[in-house]
Amino acid sequence: MAQLKILLAHPSSEWLEASSELVRSQGYEVVTADSGKHAQIAIAQDKFFTAVISEDLTNHSGSQVLTFAKSKSTGISVIFLAEEFEGDKWIKLGAQSVLSKEAPIEEILRIFEGGKSVNDLLAGTERREGVSDEVEVSESDAAFTSIKIGEFYSSKAVLFDVFIQLGSGKYIKILHAGDTFSQERIDKYKNEKNVEYLWFKTSDRSKYIKYQSHLTEKLVSSQKVPIEMKARFLKNVTSKYVEEVMSEGLKPQIIEQGKEICEQVYQLVEKDKTLYKLLRSYQDFDPSAVDHAYLVTLFTTSIIKQFEWQSQTTIETASMACMFHDIGKMKMPPKLLNTRPGDMSAEELELYHNHPVLGAEMIDGKNLINNSVKQIVLQHHEYYDGTGFPFKKKGSKILTLANIICLVDDFVHMMIMKKLKPTEALKLILIDQSLVSRYNTVIVENFIKIFVEPEKLKKLTSNQ
Repeated sequence: MAQLKILLAHPSSEWLEASSELVRSQGYEVVTADSGKHAQIAIAQDKFFTAVISEDLTNHSGSQVLTFAKSKSTGISVIFLAEEFEGDKWIKLGAQSVLSKEAPIEEILRIFEGGKSVNDLLAGTERREGVSDEVEVSESDAAFTSIKIGEFYSSKAVLFDVFIQLGSGKYIKILHAGDTFSQERIDKYKNEKNVEYLWFKTSDRSKYIKYQSHLTEKLVSSQKVPIEMKARFLKNVTSKYVEEVMSEGLKPQIIEQGKEICEQVYQLVEKDKTLYKLLRSYQDFDPSAVDHAYLVTLFTTSIIKQFEWQSQTTIETASMACMFHDIGKMKMPPKLLNTRPGDMSAEELELYHNHPVLGAEMIDGKNLINNSVKQIVLQHHEYYDGTGFPFKKKGSKILTLANIICLVDDFVHMMIMKKLKPTEALKLILIDQSLVSRYNTVIVENFIKIFVEPEKLKKLTSNQ
């Protein structure tokens, strides 16, 4: 099994010894350096998957080693340990991630995992023939995340432990990382035991996202795969991605994963000629916040495609804004997350109305996210008639992309809460002038078009 090589550069021999032991136990090869000079020599002479560099290095400072690493070594990923995060200073110098000097090595290990490619994950998995015995596990439900059993796909070698839930805090591990994937065992639980969901550790969520994104990229580009299957794969990876963002925040490696998903969204809306059929009948709804974000992304990008000025950059920017549009809710009291605005007190509503500002503040200073995303997040509840929030902007003062997301956000809430088909929810909006006045008329017109067969649209416009 090929081992990925890690450089640990830190002035403390105790830190190096303890960290090396833990990193090696996870299957990595480790090289250590207790000075900047030794770190630079190692980088010049060897090839590393990731380097962990402390700001406190002497005989060449940590910042000098960081600059050297990015100039001399191609492909190396750097995790920089600093006293404090000074905006994007270390990111601009080339660090992939910046952590506090006091960050536990377990947190650093999570970043290693997030930086692996699918090939790295497959190569680094210790494989065994067949499947291991099932094992009962007792652990907090907060440590797990779920996926519908019929929508779970795996490589030949299982990348992470897979569980079924017996009850609160009780699970059975039915597949072990490295096992040969057994569809037979999955089907046994699905068909004989009527199990609806499989579970895996939230610590393995980045692996799941990476592998699903890899599969989705292949499927979306294929002309032979039905649009329904493409959308299902895209939904799964988008939903788990938004879950990861809401849990872990906007870390650089998470943002990069988001960009890959945005490219896949573009490929789907730009290349598939049967998308309109999916949009008219889409019923795979789950009222969770993460599936809400996926639906907002799907319908928003489909509307944008109707505009003459649409481009890949515009669609990918909007996709990222859709996935991040409610990130400010992370800063709200937890009890408000599942409360609709109509059920909130005046004080709670004031907090809710501030979530676009909180979201924009979280994005501010993130070098990997362009300013357009920040502005869209800030304005995604502003109505064209001036009745929105947080600033009651009106008309042309609202970004078109923000008003599109505003319309789709309302539309998706209506569709999910009232259990309506997309076309039924659209009709409810169109017959209510107080709703229609919230959005730019051109946006509403283009929204209607996404449910029409493209060839019919061409004929209609050519006859006008």
